[in-house]
Amino acid sequence: MVANMQRLDGLAVYETKRDGPCVVFVHGAMDRAAGMIRIARCLPTWNIIRYDRRGYGRSDADAAERGFDGQIHDLKVALPKRPCVLFGHSYGGVIAMALGSMKPSEVVAIVSYEAPRAWESWWPQAPDVEIDPGDAAEYFMRNLTGDRKWLSLTSRAREQYRRQGELMVQELRWQETRRYDASQIKVPLVIGVGSQSNERAQMAARLTAAEASEGTLQKIEGLDHAAPQTHPKEIAQLIKSAFNSINL
Repeated sequence: MVANMQRLDGLAVYETKRDGPCVVFVHGAMDRAAGMIRIARCLPTWNIIRYDRRGYGRSDADAAERGFDGQIHDLKVALPKRPCVLFGHSYGGVIAMALGSMKPSEVVAIVSYEAPRAWESWWPQAPDVEIDPGDAAEYFMRNLTGDRKWLSLTSRAREQYRRQGELMVQELRWQETRRYDASQIKVPLVIGVGSQSNERAQMAARLTAAEASEGTLQKIEGLDHAAPQTHPKEIAQLIKSAFNSINL
């Protein structure tokens, strides 16, 4: 899979141009465009657009200064001038649905996998200011990938993740203000959640799907929060199901 990279307003945007349907990937916290490659490979006829969200990968590092509105602006920059499906993982799902509620003409369907509802009273709060952001980032990665995977990383890679802790904590705080309302999304919305994920993720998925005017909840057996990396075929099928539900 050959992707052409271009810089757009400080973003590193990667596109694999094909004649099939188009999907734009929005990655979550502590990730980058490369984290979506496995799913992209399961969509061999699709036009694929991935981008490093501001503050990650090869994109500019001024994400904190631009705030959450800057994330919406960046996704708009990455959108093609053609109909597309948005796929957002975790915090990327928050961004995708926030833009979707603005009804952009290019977006014909949205897939969100385990987007949080951090404004809810039952959702864990962001780390206190007394907690070292690097420690918070390490805890997040250990919880996501497991201690063995974390310890198998080079010391340089572990330190890079720890340096991203400040942005991760800021993004967690941004989410404590409600950023999306699924009832305002007027295109098909597929909400994915893994059967192995915790009850908070299950509840968030149920509530969001129930709010949406065209919402579909898909609970997938055997998956957890890391599914885009561990089960790309199943996530690709979610994206296909969203596209199959629209009439272009």
